Amino acid sequence: MLFEHASFEPAGTPLLGSAQTAPNLHFKLESTNPTGSYKDRFVAAQLKHLAAQGYRTCVATSSGNTGSSLAAYCARLGMGCIIAVNADAPAGKLLQMQAHGATVIRIPNFVTSPEITRDVFEQLQSFSAQGRAALVVSAFHYCPTGMRAVGKIAAEILAALPGTDHIFVPVGGGGLYVAIAEECLALGVRTKVHAVQPEGCPTLLRPFRSGSDIVEPVEADTRISGLSVPFDIDAGRALALVRRTGARVFGVTDSEVYAAQHALFRREGIYAEPAGAAALAGYRQAVLQGIVREDQVSVCVVTGHGFKDPASAQLLAEETEVFQTAAPGLTALLTELAG
Repeated sequence: MLFEHASFEPAGTPLLGSAQTAPNLHFKLESTNPTGSYKDRFVAAQLKHLAAQGYRTCVATSSGNTGSSLAAYCARLGMGCIIAVNADAPAGKLLQMQAHGATVIRIPNFVTSPEITRDVFEQLQSFSAQGRAALVVSAFHYCPTGMRAVGKIAAEILAALPGTDHIFVPVGGGGLYVAIAEECLALGVRTKVHAVQPEGCPTLLRPFRSGSDIVEPVEADTRISGLSVPFDIDAGRALALVRRTGARVFGVTDSEVYAAQHALFRREGIYAEPAGAAALAGYRQAVLQGIVREDQVSVCVVTGHGFKDPASAQLLAEETEVFQTAAPGLTALLTELAG
């Protein structure tokens, strides 16, 4: 049982001005939430709702961050936690889930094949309908109570920067985009909320480009963990918001995302996982295309911390040489390195 004095919902996250990228660019560091991603906002609100209904066990799908967060908050509430993940979920996210005591089930081709992904969702829904466990999916389609809490991201940005012109949001299933865009509409601001999605999973990108209103299933081949959702969950709702507000959907290659991650590491001192750097990749495109000016106030949402995906950070770390010297040679080496 949660003690009365224990806080449960995460507090606000920092809004950090860019140091070297653009003078009016800011980063909303959702990576500073307790488990390292914005999913804490969703999970805290959803579990509070489910606990009040008497649920003692949760079952969930996750490519990593929802599972990490759910495992932690279930531990705080003393609830059981079962998580179905894709077979190649990043090691850092799996480690978090297991460390908090969650039961993890790895499923080949989940989140890459639309058929297998849909089948997994249907089985989990059927299991949950038996009343044995609450299904937790970070999407308005499944858990609107939790997802509405995510809209606080927009409220915090606009309270700190009332004149914000553009917000860039990474898109997987589309729920984060919907939460932020709908909150901006509710607040009556003219801020454009742009979606950024990998070219390798274009559920939202493809209909935006073609002018269609139909979100079709896709075969996903992006390597960006967390942004691979091969069929419509909240993407249709996100597409309608993009069209209603005159915003854009920017398609980014995996290479562009990794380059943005590199820029965050080396130019901004921000340790982000690849999905957390996707918004910056979209911002860069928008500037190159003349859609956004560098003198406009823009915010990139950094959704997850770098420790979530240690393999991607390792590749960047290997670019930096490590030197070795015996103690007597230290001053000479320092002199050489300092130039």
